[in-house]
Amino acid sequence: MLEGGESVFVTGIAGSGKTTILKKVMPFSEMLDPRMGVCATTGVPASLLGGVTLHSWLGLVPEVVLAVASELDVEVVVAARFLIVDEISMLNTALLDGVERLCRHLRRAPSTPLGGIVVLFCGAFLQLAPVPSPGALSGQFSFQADVWPMLFCPRAVVLTTAGRHGAYAGFSFLLLHMRRAEPTLSEEELLRSTVETTAPDEAVYLYSTTEAAKVRNYKCLVSVEQPLVTFGAEDDYKQLSDRHGKQLLADYTKAEYEMKLCVGAVVLLACNAYFHAHGLSAGARGVVIGFYTSADKRGKSERLPIVDFLLPAAARRRLFIKREMFCVTSLSAREKEAATRRQVTLVLAWAMTIHKAQGMTLDTVVLSLGRVFTFAMVYFAFSRVRRLQDVFLLSFDASRVSVCRRALEFQDRLHRITP
Repeated sequence: MLEGGESVFVTGIAGSGKTTILKKVMPFSEMLDPRMGVCATTGVPASLLGGVTLHSWLGLVPEVVLAVASELDVEVVVAARFLIVDEISMLNTALLDGVERLCRHLRRAPSTPLGGIVVLFCGAFLQLAPVPSPGALSGQFSFQADVWPMLFCPRAVVLTTAGRHGAYAGFSFLLLHMRRAEPTLSEEELLRSTVETTAPDEAVYLYSTTEAAKVRNYKCLVSVEQPLVTFGAEDDYKQLSDRHGKQLLADYTKAEYEMKLCVGAVVLLACNAYFHAHGLSAGARGVVIGFYTSADKRGKSERLPIVDFLLPAAARRRLFIKREMFCVTSLSAREKEAATRRQVTLVLAWAMTIHKAQGMTLDTVVLSLGRVFTFAMVYFAFSRVRRLQDVFLLSFDASRVSVCRRALEFQDRLHRITP
């Protein structure tokens, strides 16, 4: 379809493999168009795809990345035939229409949507919505943009099989009902039965706010009562100021500026560097069991963590964690890296925000849903696990299970197409 000049929108239920499809399509698309744009609406999904944010690709960068924009951004946009954008549900109306006008202007094609760029958009509007914020770019879903029907009409490739939950039919049906904010009375009673049940020690706490997750992680860390080992990031901000470089790396990578660990700390793997050799990908959860001494290429020695990662069927895999390089990509042809951070590839994982769990499959979660602030957060949080038995609620209020009716109407109107 893309090769024939048709733009495509891929959507589906949580856990159906939307991003996996993008990764499979990308090599073939890059053969047709080596200058193809590979983007996501936020930094971490963009990094996982090996791309940049849509803002950066277009030069519509926020202040922290203003220094990496240049006249070469225009060449990138003009040269591209295809554009891939993941997590499109996080893009709002005003920004998509602004992007469309800019592409027409830069490509000098005023009467052609997006200046003739063929797009592959991927995302689910019944999951996380754009986070409201002050200013002109806050607002409605991108499917409400003027350009949307010009690109896709009311049609999409719709994925309906949830690989993550496929082995648990009852939970799959519950999620489908929650997705539409229509849980049955018996399902509501079932959810209430998970309140105040004792969660296993390895459960991840999911919160709606960053501050709540940080507070719990810190409390858990100090409660272990073991000596702390501090890992400072080794940053290179290239052409950026220290302030802008630090903010850029914080926004675009999962690597911490300063990481404190101890024996007994619960952690998540923050990158895919160990996938091919050890079968562990970003999101794998484990416990620090000790530290070992290692010397880098400059002869500098430091203590690095040893982690036992949890595998299915109660198995474990021990890894000697190293520092890895986290890079933020620049669009300049002369300088491919805008900033780099060398840091241990772990983050504390007793708790995290619901938004940070995007793209993850978690073994066991404890949900704090009292301060959810947007549609579909409850459904999205539940969809991170494989089965209902892996969810423990601190409280349950059926009114918190919500959906944006406008997004639901859009989803129901879609004409399903087969690529």
